Amino acid sequence: MTTSFVACGQVPDKKPTDKNLQTQNNGLTFDTPTAIIEFNKKSRWPFDSTFKAATLTQTECQLVDSFLLVCVANYNNSLDKDHKQWSIDLKKRNYRKQLIVVTNKNGQKEVWVNCFCYTWGSDKWKTEILGVDDGGNCYFNFKINLATRKFYDMCRLPPNSAS
Repeated sequence: MTTSFVACGQVPDKKPTDKNLQTQNNGLTFDTPTAIIEFNKKSRWPFDSTFKAATLTQTECQLVDSFLLVCVANYNNSLDKDHKQWSIDLKKRNYRKQLIVVTNKNGQKEVWVNCFCYTWGSDKWKTEILGVDDGGNCYFNFKINLATRKFYDMCRLPPNSAS
């Protein structure tokens, strides 16, 4: 398994309403290859051992995609003019995504969403968590609590050349 740990800036917790989810999508759909990877309690990442493995319904999968669009829009809008080159462009990049689905101690379903552009010619991303050291605009992840309808822990790796 390939994993990397980084310190990430956070986009404030957001709780989009159904109207916000529809408005922020602006007609953009996010249809991309997706791998659902079973949660491994022993790894303790991206969730600790108090969480339990869970599954998603088709409706929940669509909700995850809606949150992805809102999360990316929020992140891009949070960038100041000197850092717009770090924005995430879902229309131009061929993103893939990995999902890890869990239930927290309160019985609420949460999802870790890991998105990236490159697979380096390997299909391992379909079964193993992909992590990188320098993802630039091509790598980001975040978590969603489907019960509270909030996303949190947005992480995007700036290029090594960025200060």
